[in-house]
Amino acid sequence: MHKEHFHSASLPVRVPRGYEGFWEIIVKLDKEQGCFTVADVDGESNVSVKCISKYLTALVAAGFVERIATRHHAIKGKYPTPLYKLLKHPVKAPRLRPDGTVVPDTTAHEQLWIAIRNLKTGFSLPELVWAATTPEMKPNTQTAGCFVRRLCKAGYLTVTKTTRRGGVNGRGGAAAWRLKPGMDTGPLPPSLKHINGKSVWDPNLKKFMGTAPIAKEVKS
Repeated sequence: MHKEHFHSASLPVRVPRGYEGFWEIIVKLDKEQGCFTVADVDGESNVSVKCISKYLTALVAAGFVERIATRHHAIKGKYPTPLYKLLKHPVKAPRLRPDGTVVPDTTAHEQLWIAIRNLKTGFSLPELVWAATTPEMKPNTQTAGCFVRRLCKAGYLTVTKTTRRGGVNGRGGAAAWRLKPGMDTGPLPPSLKHINGKSVWDPNLKKFMGTAPIAKEVKS
């Protein structure tokens, strides 16, 4: 087996943004500039322009943002740039479908994270699912299990109970967990980002948790 020839290094990256991040950027730009473009939002984000454009289209359809003008460029052949302005300023980022209709307030991961923060003495998967269930939403066990394993690997949870059998190859596995002291980082649930591998992003702290993204440079 040949040895791989590469150097590993942690590299700084622009912050990955979901709709919460887009909204934070939009509010900031509107306050500082009075208007903004898709390119302005992209300049402080870490996703494709297409994702930002879709969210802005939904915000316009829902009445949170309006298109106020068009910026023309001196460069021949370059398309005019739409200028946008905020009409409404809710603290919480609007969660919208592409047509501008509102998505239910909470997701399964948000419900699970709320439950984990409230279950001070620890929890099993069935207990977590029960605590996270609302009349509008019930997370399934598979979703809860994936979320818990992700948080455990990133350093949020400690295992409080294991099974003697079950796990991989008949070995014991985790059966109960508890949020570690100091790891209740805020109301927003940590999320998985795919950047040179899988990394957990904490939107409350605005940083990666656990293993940071790694870039590998191959020797020529």
